[in-house]
Amino acid sequence: MSNQPNKSDFGFSLLIELRKEIIESQKIRAQVIGFKITFVSAGIGVILANLEKLPPILLAVPAFAAIFFDFLINSYSFSIKRIGSYCRSNLEPYIRKHSQLDKSFLLWEEFMHQPGSGQIFATVGNLGLTLLAVVPAVVGLLMPFRFAVSLPLIVILALLLYFNIRTYLRIGKMREAGINGKDASPEKISSDTAQALLE
Repeated sequence: MSNQPNKSDFGFSLLIELRKEIIESQKIRAQVIGFKITFVSAGIGVILANLEKLPPILLAVPAFAAIFFDFLINSYSFSIKRIGSYCRSNLEPYIRKHSQLDKSFLLWEEFMHQPGSGQIFATVGNLGLTLLAVVPAVVGLLMPFRFAVSLPLIVILALLLYFNIRTYLRIGKMREAGINGKDASPEKISSDTAQALLE
């Protein structure tokens, strides 16, 4: 019996440390998003204001930058989701097992994975900003259309955009994995999460 409080304290201490790591990743991700908005909007604005002096093809630069910023943002999102998945599938079951918590009391990750607790506004907003940067880039590559330059850049831009959207969807599947059902075991949740990343 004397070991029970120690095991519970260990679980809560580890949970606190992981929450600190999540908060730090969220701060850095927010800074990257802010820098993306500033750089992309300023770049498009400067180019559009100087179209008489600058070739329209330069509008592709902010578009590529927006997508590369998204890759950085997604890397932090993946880190946050990975920690959340570990807490849900391993740490929180451990805490519940070695504590006197009421069964009706939901720990944080248990609550966050209930139907209706999530939101996609941040993803839609960030992807929307990227699309707003891609549209003028495509227009700039078509005015005038230079086969040797415009076509390869449009293809590369389209492929990167497709991969970018796929990455957002994969990260979203990490949240959905293993949450449809109250009897989902830690092993089931972990395997579902891994499958979501491989799809």
